[in-house]
Amino acid sequence: MTLLVLFSALGAGIGVYADVRSAVALEGGNLYSATAVRLDSLDVVDQAELDRTPPTGRLFQELDGSGHLRVVRTLGRPEPLPIHEGRQFRATDERVALVGHQVATRLNNGRRYVDYEGQAFLVIGRLGVRADSGLAHDVLLQDRDLASVDGPVIVDVEGGAQALPDMRVRATEPVGGRTDQRTNIDYVSPIVILCGWGLTLFGAGASGLLIAGFRRPVAAVQYRLGSRRLRVLMLSVLPLASLAGAVFVTVWGLALASAGALRSATELAAAAGAPLVLSTVVSAGALATSLWVRDR
Repeated sequence: MTLLVLFSALGAGIGVYADVRSAVALEGGNLYSATAVRLDSLDVVDQAELDRTPPTGRLFQELDGSGHLRVVRTLGRPEPLPIHEGRQFRATDERVALVGHQVATRLNNGRRYVDYEGQAFLVIGRLGVRADSGLAHDVLLQDRDLASVDGPVIVDVEGGAQALPDMRVRATEPVGGRTDQRTNIDYVSPIVILCGWGLTLFGAGASGLLIAGFRRPVAAVQYRLGSRRLRVLMLSVLPLASLAGAVFVTVWGLALASAGALRSATELAAAAGAPLVLSTVVSAGALATSLWVRDR
């Protein structure tokens, strides 16, 4: 059980680290990724097709020229924005806002709002990995009525601006220069994540073989006493699967708590569960092989 907990926790830890790294990179790049580009307008894009088959990412437009007040359109499920409180934008959200810690808001019926041009926007989260981040004075509004097709727009989607439907011209200006690209973190972090996952999966596979080695003598005795191979295999694997399930729930819950507002439940579930699934499958495969090649 100790090995299962260890490698599941290691996988979840890598998942949390990747989420935090991504958020820090976005914060250092003023919320733009490395592929973000500036277009003179969105009239070069087929708007109807954009609604039907949107790419994954975000569209930004400045509202006052300061760079601190922007309207956002969320497309699909992009990587999380850096927030330390609340939740992320969803593609279906309207009249909502993410604001920095220093932005003035008003309280109404237990909810906080920020006003812009006479309209109230529900504050759903606070920008910045920490409260004292460089985004403390920033405001992001999500409302399609505020977006202008004719004005300049920052396109930050997977695959760059060319991923937009019926894109007819090239982007005019890249804006995705990030703070972490001026340091070694952008080169070291992927290596850390890759090596971490390699160690985690190797250890999980080795744990599965070790568990199978402990169970093999018992399985052999049960088989020689007349139990069918499939029954022997199930009696060996089901307790392991139940144990792995308990470990998964515990580790996943702790990972969600540690990730805070940056948490991504699906990604952390995959990170915590992958080593457990691998250990269980390897153990079951090793036991099945030993049973099916054995004579009574």
